[in-house]
Amino acid sequence: MPDREHERIAALSALIGWADRRERLAEERADLVAAAWRSGSRNVAELARLARVSRDTIYADLKARSIDTSARAQDPIGTTEIPRDQLTAESVRPLAHLVDAVARPAFSRDPNDPLTRVTTSAGRTLGLVADVLDPPTDQGPGWTREELLPGLAGEGAAITHHAQRELAASQQPDQLAAHTDYIHRAMLHRGRHASAERVDVVVALPIGGSLTVRLDRDERGWTTISGDSPLLAGEIDGLDHLEVQHALAVLSRVITRNLDEGAFIEKRKEPLPGGPVVRHRLTPSNED
Repeated sequence: MPDREHERIAALSALIGWADRRERLAEERADLVAAAWRSGSRNVAELARLARVSRDTIYADLKARSIDTSARAQDPIGTTEIPRDQLTAESVRPLAHLVDAVARPAFSRDPNDPLTRVTTSAGRTLGLVADVLDPPTDQGPGWTREELLPGLAGEGAAITHHAQRELAASQQPDQLAAHTDYIHRAMLHRGRHASAERVDVVVALPIGGSLTVRLDRDERGWTTISGDSPLLAGEIDGLDHLEVQHALAVLSRVITRNLDEGAFIEKRKEPLPGGPVVRHRLTPSNED
């Protein structure tokens, strides 16, 4: 009986949590619908299609936000004070709440899933963007724009790391090597970017002293690691490979910015043969 009672309480807690998330999602949807309307999107059918709800739901959301749908021809609210192309905290924060509401249940179920971690970090990133745009003044110290930006950069790095985890887990080494090798050759092909091939890194050790590590690529394009110390052990896996090549790409950008014009050629317009398939996203029209 105690086990059955525990199961009953757990099931009810899950149901309550779902209802809470559903209520918050509805509130956030109403905010987003209102923001779209105020920005000038006055086609209720289109809003319903994009939100994947009925027109009646769109009308209810707009009414809940005190919007008169009969005044469709009116100028977008606030366009004289806020240009359409200006990012605002008010436009970004509802997106952060929406992503958080989607990611939180998945994170509770499997916090180590890479795509879940990407989504969770994306929500925090959007929240930090909103805070950077409009730093809170009632949270005490540490909330200035300058103090928030390092955290924003950190969340961006977290998204890259977890995306690379998923990529490393889904592809074979030869595929990963071919992909990063193509990026290396494509950068050089364009004529306006340098591309790091190898690097020697002097690593300070916690026990004192240092050792030199060489990060290179073999004939396949796979990352290799070597050094003259017995303390260097292990083999490069898929995630190691991707992160090293990403680090080399960052170094390449820094070095490129500091090269003389004599290092470059006229930018080539034709693509490097053998590249990935160009993707196109098809967006249904109102007539579909």
